[in-house]
Amino acid sequence: MRRALLLAALLGLTTATASAGARALIRGESVGTSVQGRDIRLVRLGDPAAPRKVLVVGCIHGTERAGLPVLRALRRAEPPTGVQLLLLDTLNPDGCARGTRANANGVDLNRNFPWGWRRQRGVYESGPRSSSEPETRAAEALILREKPTVSIWFHQHLNWVDLQPGSDQELMRQYAAIAGLRAVRTALLTGTVARWTNHRLPGRSAFVVELPAGALPASAVDANARAVSAMAQAVAPPAPAVR
Repeated sequence: MRRALLLAALLGLTTATASAGARALIRGESVGTSVQGRDIRLVRLGDPAAPRKVLVVGCIHGTERAGLPVLRALRRAEPPTGVQLLLLDTLNPDGCARGTRANANGVDLNRNFPWGWRRQRGVYESGPRSSSEPETRAAEALILREKPTVSIWFHQHLNWVDLQPGSDQELMRQYAAIAGLRAVRTALLTGTVARWTNHRLPGRSAFVVELPAGALPASAVDANARAVSAMAQAVAPPAPAVR
């Protein structure tokens, strides 16, 4: 079933369009604030009772913003049945406003999460301790509260999907095929949100999509939006908690 759904996306089906009756329920909220007090805004798209939640984050590094048009495209589409999309344009609004990789404290947020954290300096400044940054803590609270079945984090400029250990390998390879990206297993990095998520939520999948450099052409925006929609539709709902 999953292969068939992914194949349909590969053959060029567009992201799901609104049904004849009504658009999907859209609701926005703040899930935290940045160092400089900017809201970290989440948009929920789809049925709040859906058994599958898919988190998509457009920007964690302020200099890597190519994922933002993909989120705008997703907001214009109808999510697959049984899916609620959790769309977070940027976890790093200060970095986006300043045009910097790091947040306003000079911390690389994708080196600040607890799993495998170690002190780093320079461009990958990890912060003085894990979870030292308000943006990191906002992401942790959101992820632990919502427990997304799949989490997709957009980066640049390497043109691949990182085959993250602990995530569904087929799912990531199929995303890469739909989006026209390579599927690559890279060295494990310390303090990243995907590694932390996979550690805290075993059986679910968090991974990085490295988009190519520069602004995405419309065809690539559509391909990545289709890939997100296909992942959301294909992934199995999480097993109910044992009580």
